[in-house]
Amino acid sequence: MKTRVQHVGLVTLPDGYRLFVEEVGDGFPLILLHGGPGLDHTMFRPWLDPLGDEFRMLYVDGRGQGMSDRVDPTTLTFSVWANDVDLLSEALGLERFALLGHSFGAFIATSHATERGTAAAYILSGGGDSMAALEADDVASFEALGDDGVAIADSFENEKTVQTEEEFAALMETQMPLHFAGPVPPDFRAATRYAPDVLRHVASTGYGDFDYTPTLGRVTKPTLVIVGEEDRTTTPRAARVLHEGIRGSELVVLPGAAHISYVEAQDAYLDAVRAFLRRVAKPS
Repeated sequence: MKTRVQHVGLVTLPDGYRLFVEEVGDGFPLILLHGGPGLDHTMFRPWLDPLGDEFRMLYVDGRGQGMSDRVDPTTLTFSVWANDVDLLSEALGLERFALLGHSFGAFIATSHATERGTAAAYILSGGGDSMAALEADDVASFEALGDDGVAIADSFENEKTVQTEEEFAALMETQMPLHFAGPVPPDFRAATRYAPDVLRHVASTGYGDFDYTPTLGRVTKPTLVIVGEEDRTTTPRAARVLHEGIRGSELVVLPGAAHISYVEAQDAYLDAVRAFLRRVAKPS
């Protein structure tokens, strides 16, 4: 049976900003932060939709991206995006919620966990410990990919000057061999609405040059760290650092999957997330 879509549209936050949210399913709320920067929530669908059989999935287009209102990209930071999570929770009247971030979304979710901690639980999917360490991982991955790696490295540099949605889409196409261990599903990113100004700004400022390692000990809420065993972008090394730094966290490494692990190892990914959410959804 197809999971029911409850609501699609703009949600006005307490600060007056309008955030696009697609709501699927019922139950304990799960707010989902997409990767990027400059992408949108469509990267998750339909692969995570089966969770809507038990949980209220709140797919969000981050501020300035997707179908959310456009803003001056220079106003966007991890802290701003993390604050939007709490503003959305307030706007929707959520008493408790879990937060799942994938890739760039996991960077934001980690910022939320270390600075705010208002979620009942966190799922860091393809997350990172520090930008410097991830860049070193990327260099090794580019070298291992040979000629493809040279083209991918160039595409990352070109993120700093991308101007149009078409140029953005071409960069993503070049980067796909880095993100998948096997064939790329033909419908992946088919519906994506790109925000090149957001990508250009974030890439030009070093992706925030973050380092969460000194503050991971602040996280006290239940946390699931999940990563593809063959992830060449946000690597298992980075996942282990997050797991070791967050007291009591769980670590799941998915065999046969690279960066887009929820697609390549969908069943195992959903099983791990579902089991984790079932435990944290119960009021303490």
